[in-house]
Amino acid sequence: MAVRIEVTSQSLIVSLTGLDVVWALKRRLVINRADIVSVKMAPRKEVVSLLRLRLYGSFVPGLLCAGTFSVGKKAGLPPGSRAFMSIYRAKQVLQITTNSRPALIGLEAANPEAVVAALQG
Repeated sequence: MAVRIEVTSQSLIVSLTGLDVVWALKRRLVINRADIVSVKMAPRKEVVSLLRLRLYGSFVPGLLCAGTFSVGKKAGLPPGSRAFMSIYRAKQVLQITTNSRPALIGLEAANPEAVVAALQG
């Protein structure tokens, strides 16, 4: 897992390194903080169950979920919403909902509680 999360006054910057870039087919994701609707810790299985179709990236059940996915109806997001995931085997992951694309972000971070506190504060 090589996900670096940086919270600035204006944005949330997610940088992937190493094999994460290969699995997710993306190196960097920048989200404006004004677009962030909610941020919380959630069980990995709950976050993965919101996904419907893998658009590009990698998915190995119970092991790896990385890349861009379409979101199912039970996520409560508008039709056509996308999700970006970089999740491996952690029990709890960071779940971020936004008003932009991707509408749902799931991340396995080294210190997710600190990221939640920084984004809520």
